[in-house]
Amino acid sequence: MMKTLFKLALLFCILLSSQVRAQNISQLRSTVNSGSNDTLRLNSAKQLFAQYVYSKVDSAIYYAEKVVELGETLSMPKQVSSGIQYLGIAYTIKGDFEKAGEYMRQNLSYYEGLGDSLNMAYTLNNIGMNYLYAEDWVTSSENFLQAIRIKEALIRSGNSTSADVDLASTLLNVAITYDNQSDTTNAERYFTLALNEAEAISDTINVAKAKNGLGNILMAKKRYEQALLYFRAIEPTFAEMNDLFSLGKIYNNLALGYSELQNASQVIAYALKSIETNREIGNELSEGLGFMYLGLGYVKAGRFNEAISTSQKSLEIGQKLDSKTVISGSYKNLYEAYSGLGNYRKAFEYSVLYNEVDKELYSIERAEQIEELSARYEAEKRETEIDQLNQEKELQSLLLSKANSERNLFLALLISAVLFILLAFYFYRKIAQSRAQLSEKNIELENLNKTKDRFFAIVSHDLRGHISAFQGTGRLLKHFMAKKDEAKLESVTSEIDNNANNLSHLLDNLLQWSVDQLQGYDPKPEVIQVKPLITELAETFEPLARAKGLEIKIDVEENTKVKADRGSFYVILRNLMANAIKFTESGLVYVFGKKEGHEVIIGVNDTGIGIPSAMKEKLFEISEEKIRRGTKNEKGTGLGLNLAFEFTRMNGGRIEVESEEGVGTTFLVYLIHA
Repeated sequence: MMKTLFKLALLFCILLSSQVRAQNISQLRSTVNSGSNDTLRLNSAKQLFAQYVYSKVDSAIYYAEKVVELGETLSMPKQVSSGIQYLGIAYTIKGDFEKAGEYMRQNLSYYEGLGDSLNMAYTLNNIGMNYLYAEDWVTSSENFLQAIRIKEALIRSGNSTSADVDLASTLLNVAITYDNQSDTTNAERYFTLALNEAEAISDTINVAKAKNGLGNILMAKKRYEQALLYFRAIEPTFAEMNDLFSLGKIYNNLALGYSELQNASQVIAYALKSIETNREIGNELSEGLGFMYLGLGYVKAGRFNEAISTSQKSLEIGQKLDSKTVISGSYKNLYEAYSGLGNYRKAFEYSVLYNEVDKELYSIERAEQIEELSARYEAEKRETEIDQLNQEKELQSLLLSKANSERNLFLALLISAVLFILLAFYFYRKIAQSRAQLSEKNIELENLNKTKDRFFAIVSHDLRGHISAFQGTGRLLKHFMAKKDEAKLESVTSEIDNNANNLSHLLDNLLQWSVDQLQGYDPKPEVIQVKPLITELAETFEPLARAKGLEIKIDVEENTKVKADRGSFYVILRNLMANAIKFTESGLVYVFGKKEGHEVIIGVNDTGIGIPSAMKEKLFEISEEKIRRGTKNEKGTGLGLNLAFEFTRMNGGRIEVESEEGVGTTFLVYLIHA
């Protein structure tokens, strides 16, 4: 959701600021604090308030209080009212919205007592701004619309013109409230109304603000070329006003628009302007966005080293301010820059970070979209219900009227009723059929979503096991390099090669299984030699076990065979062995296999921490309650044992568990002997 907040649209601030720049600030302070003429002191306090309201708000509050004090001393109620108005504005900017509201409502009561409609409208506008800054969009828009009604009444009466009442500013404020509620249609409508009003009276400031709002809407609609025309047109106006706050945002929008149009040089140029402008006023968030767009421009220009250094700066700012947008954009720039330099390891690291942050942003965006759609649905539902009630009332009235008609109309009414029933039945059948079809489609879609979710969860879980093996080998490699032990380094490199082959084999099996899963899993039983497969898995996990000081022992009878699907059998054993290593601090992981009757029993025993009794009931289900970390704080998903259980069942077998806390755990897999 785009949150556009303009500075308070109060004419006195603009006028007084221009006057203060031409005078000596120290002289004004001296006049307020020690001057002998209270009228001069009051006017100096008003000018100092205007000077400080956007930069040093506490100082502005001090001078606003001086205006109230001096107005009371001079018995000038209107000056007292001005001071109270200043206090309301200052506390809004400070963020104390409750206190600001108290001052503004006090002022509103004063003008209502005087019957001063124009100042009532201005005060309602300020109250709306207070709620706008507090992000209470509904109350904000109510006050703005009330102000508009008063201003329009003054214009219709002929006592004031649009310029006199500053109608364009309040129309802008209404547009902003709709913009913040993601009501693009009404926001665009009121920005356009404000633009027309401002252009009619040659109000360049509000013309610029309206075009800025329309430009933001066009950006959201991806109509970048039109948006850029607006932003370029209003840049000189905000520069002439010295409104650096708005300029900084405009430069960022221009950089973003040109990035979408693939114009790298313009992206860089406007990003540099954004950084310079926002740094001058201390707007860190907009400065961070400027660095992020500068990094993006360098990426698009192929200047990857500059992109990296610049994106690191934007990342620091984003992390400091906890801005997900800046963090996500910085990670994306770093990922693309390192890819451009051929440093794929760093590129991969930043791509993972980018995807994690991007998912968070997507979740927030989806939640807002769902909330908006829900609100629109409820509104449409209420309108439909009202229409239906009106239709029912009309029908009842018609039936009562016809009931009093002459007897010769009875037959026609009866025929009409029969036709109506037939049509109603026909449409009812059509609606019922449509609902049934929609229900079937929803069920189908839900099943597809569940399959998709399960697929990605399995891919994530299964890859983790082998990547952990690589990590263990990496630690050994680092250790032997530090010791300069070339003999052991050679053995470790062999392990790396072996692990790579095993990982490739795993991916082949995993992807084949995933494709089968998407089409409905269909096991393909074959005769499998148990010992070679367990030995292969043990070699895969050896670096991880060695890193924890564990021994993997294999005791499988020669020529032990099972009849099962190879890919799913591999997944069963891999998950049981991975869990044994994960939850064992020291000792032994013992894998055995033997024939017993028409079955083969394959066991995985460990000397680990054991399983609490409370977890055993839901051990093979996917649930948050049974997810826990390993002895080295290894992260789990709770999916592994569910996979082992489901695949054992699919292969016509069963799985049992024996465990004692603090002693260890044994998993027994029973499969058909081949």
